[in-house]
Amino acid sequence: MEIKQINQKDITTLAVAMAAAYSEEPWNENWGQEKAERRISAVLGNFEAMGLAAFEDGKIIGAVLGYVDPYAEEDFFFVSELFVIPEKKKNGVGKQLLAELEKALNEKNVSVLQLISIDYNELFYKKCGLNRDACSVQYKRI
Repeated sequence: MEIKQINQKDITTLAVAMAAAYSEEPWNENWGQEKAERRISAVLGNFEAMGLAAFEDGKIIGAVLGYVDPYAEEDFFFVSELFVIPEKKKNGVGKQLLAELEKALNEKNVSVLQLISIDYNELFYKKCGLNRDACSVQYKRI
């Protein structure tokens, strides 16, 4: 497995991998190609956005995407997407993507990694060294 920084030319293949990753439990989401490409483009259009992808045999098997969120005393990096294709889950791909992201963020002097997760993934993130924050996500369907 090789982890590389992504660029615009990777959007189509990232979208395929993301759609596959979210097609199974616990999400069971039906991402069309166009909608997935739109999601990835939106994330990468944010302030100081970046992404890393894990490649195996030239194919994207997972990725982490996000952007810098400047804050009062330090910059945060908000992870908008972290996904791994179904056949590669539970093989350390996500953990390695986060570890490589931390290295890249250290080089940029970004000291906080932040993300929103479903409860299902909390144990995984804890194993990666992330802790639950005191914040909660609020939403309203309109």
